[in-house]
Amino acid sequence: MKIALILLALVGVSLAVKFPIRHIKSLRERLISEGKWEEYYARKLAYRNALRAAGNGVDPVEEIDFDDTSYVADITIGTPPQTFTVIMDTGSANLWVPGIECASTKPCTGKQQFDGSQSSTYATDGKPFKISYGTGSCSGYDATDNVCLGDICINNGFGVATHLAPFFAGQPMDGILGLAFQALAVNKIKPPVQTMIDEGLLDNPWFTVWLTTTRAENTTGGLITIGDYDTTHCDAAVDWVPLTAATYYQFNLDGVKVGSNSQTKEEVVIMKSGGAATAAKTISDTGTSLIAGPTQQIQQIVKQLGGVLDPKQGVYMVDCDAAKTLPPVIFTINGKDYPVHPQNYVDILSPDDPRCFLGFQGFNGGFIGPSWILGDCWIREYCQVYDMGGKRLGITKALM
Repeated sequence: MKIALILLALVGVSLAVKFPIRHIKSLRERLISEGKWEEYYARKLAYRNALRAAGNGVDPVEEIDFDDTSYVADITIGTPPQTFTVIMDTGSANLWVPGIECASTKPCTGKQQFDGSQSSTYATDGKPFKISYGTGSCSGYDATDNVCLGDICINNGFGVATHLAPFFAGQPMDGILGLAFQALAVNKIKPPVQTMIDEGLLDNPWFTVWLTTTRAENTTGGLITIGDYDTTHCDAAVDWVPLTAATYYQFNLDGVKVGSNSQTKEEVVIMKSGGAATAAKTISDTGTSLIAGPTQQIQQIVKQLGGVLDPKQGVYMVDCDAAKTLPPVIFTINGKDYPVHPQNYVDILSPDDPRCFLGFQGFNGGFIGPSWILGDCWIREYCQVYDMGGKRLGITKALM
């Protein structure tokens, strides 16, 4: 396959590939069903409190974790190919998977592990890498090999993780494939999609992400169209938003408000900027399941929606029946309003619980990172076109 793609590139033929995303049961859903979530959450909270204390009370962007991850995809690495289930993450820029060196440790149990000795195209430079997340880190060494996303294969750098933090145990994925810009990457390793663009293998220097609202496990949960626009699932009218930084897909958020409902009869303004200088730094992030923002403003949103924090679950709860009539939460970007409706920001906590949880999470980023993170709750409502070449973000209504 790699030889065929090289020949296509030589004769000036470029490609696009439709790369399916699978919907899975998140770690939160699984642990709740097993009666283990509260214990897990208590341990995680203790770790985060220690992290905040060490960081003078400021939460890093990396605090956003993968407990609610419910969209993954399968890629292959090596010759012959070894298959890995990864999070397709526009909030990071490194590809990494576990290596056989961590096979004996609990966090790697049940995960596919890369074995370089079984690949004829494998090479390593031994350079160490370490990536930190809100509930721990992974570390190992850099290597290169064939990396295939669907039918497009390239020779690319990636991380072989020899150590995973305890909180990776039980996470429903093997590793992470970063889709952000190379400037964000640890050791400046080029992200696979950037390599495809640079080698002229794509029709266009962008990719489109569409997510479904399905809750069924191991079913098609969406599609990443690499090198093209998704004309089937996304409206043809695209609003292009310039990026303010080409690290994350970062742009300015002009305002946030909660739409009117039968009780309030009016919109409630949560945040409004006075122009570009005061607009909130915001990123579109496929690797974050919820919508995250400054804690005080998130609390204001939740109050308008009638949500109540469940301290043992760590999420804001509402009655599932009442959730059906909640108003939209409206984000103003580049002068245009984009409402997110309850079918996309409300989720079931457990089939046996009459309460649902709101897809909003508070964190204190700001000067060390984005103030707002628009995750899957946002992307289910609006297809995202991540234009790496033009350094802009396309926003358009999801059709189904």
